[in-house]
Amino acid sequence: MFSTFREAISYLFATYTSSKSHRGTGYDQETRTPWYTRTLLDRMGSPDRKARNILVTGSKGKGSTSRLIAELLESQGLRVGLFTSPHLIDYTERIRVNGRAIEESDMMRILAQMQPFIEEIRSTFGPRDYFGPVGLIAVIAAIYFQEHQTDVNVIELGRGARYDDVNQLSGELAVVTPILWEHADCLGPNIEQIAWHKSGVIHAGMRAVIVGRQGPEAESVLRAEAQTLGVDYREMCFAFSVKNVRPDRTGVRFSVTTQYGEREHLHVSLLGSHQADNAGVALETVEYFLGHAVPLDAITRAFQQIVIPGRCQLLPPGQNHPEVLIDGAINRESASYVAHWLDRFAQGPVYAVVGIPREKDYSGALAWLGPRAAEIYVTVAANPHLHFPQDALQVAQAWCPAHYVQDSSEAIGQAMAKAGPQGIVVIMGTQSLVGEALSYFQVPTRHTHP
Repeated sequence: MFSTFREAISYLFATYTSSKSHRGTGYDQETRTPWYTRTLLDRMGSPDRKARNILVTGSKGKGSTSRLIAELLESQGLRVGLFTSPHLIDYTERIRVNGRAIEESDMMRILAQMQPFIEEIRSTFGPRDYFGPVGLIAVIAAIYFQEHQTDVNVIELGRGARYDDVNQLSGELAVVTPILWEHADCLGPNIEQIAWHKSGVIHAGMRAVIVGRQGPEAESVLRAEAQTLGVDYREMCFAFSVKNVRPDRTGVRFSVTTQYGEREHLHVSLLGSHQADNAGVALETVEYFLGHAVPLDAITRAFQQIVIPGRCQLLPPGQNHPEVLIDGAINRESASYVAHWLDRFAQGPVYAVVGIPREKDYSGALAWLGPRAAEIYVTVAANPHLHFPQDALQVAQAWCPAHYVQDSSEAIGQAMAKAGPQGIVVIMGTQSLVGEALSYFQVPTRHTHP
């Protein structure tokens, strides 16, 4: 039904695009129609209800935690589906089985199978109704996982949960990583409202919700939701704990205590002390799911071999070119982890390439990075749906010498040349910029396993 992959992707956005002028702006509960994803799933035979799914939400760390959960599950010999977003370079990155991305031909084939049912449901739409594109991709994932007879699927949600299309998939366990102030125009003006949206990941009938480190406002909302729905509530620092956190140049060392005992001297090959918490949440989730301890050698192997492109990813130096650190930090919290790593482990002057959209916390991110940079190259990503701030250059110049270079590849090239073999280049910003950087350095993103 689709002659090209581009045509299939355009179809995913068709109803979203056509309804946009009728929807206006507002909170997700006023502008989104995720129940159509549930209707479509049921029309397709409810593949998600025949699977064991773990749903993951939060403001920070949900992507890393999802991948850590999948890696640990695979270490136990399970066939694991993984759905994540956004993609960096290719839409197929969003759907994987045991680290291998779906092929374009399979995405097109499954979408063609869905098309008659999409059109049937679409015929009932009012002008403001639409299928969320990520919801349609999630349905493709559910069908693909069923075809590949996965034992368990790890599903990363979008910005919210309660009105998130991906959250229409059924789940056995829920996971909530730290909730921070984000997407206030869509989720609400305070942490309590944002947490209310995120708490929608907890479904009646779930076995448990595993909760990462939270502030008191978010924690109380999550706990109340779990109690109301009768779902076991397993909170970090109470049901399980992470301690002895010691970052190093290639990752972070830590200990985790779950109901199955303490595992000491663990090391995960992801940069930043926050990855210890993500790994602890992942281990608690997997052991709760399995009902037994994961052997220490399997934990060690899973944590050492995990690769997450563009998440505090360190590319080694080559002949006549510097070390490169790539990260999708778009706010002060995320940028602080990059800054702390630079403070401890950078071995030369820092030349930064930064591209953060105007609705994100670009000033906060630059406040962390700027004092540590010799120079900053402010740039933009080619994604036409993103809008970048007019004053980013001025904000950067308040901290260090800064330049505006519109083309990201040119900005990276200039930073690389200036850094030379003795410096380090930091590329930080929106996922579209991260994707362009990974393409520049020819870093593979589709398959995380050989």
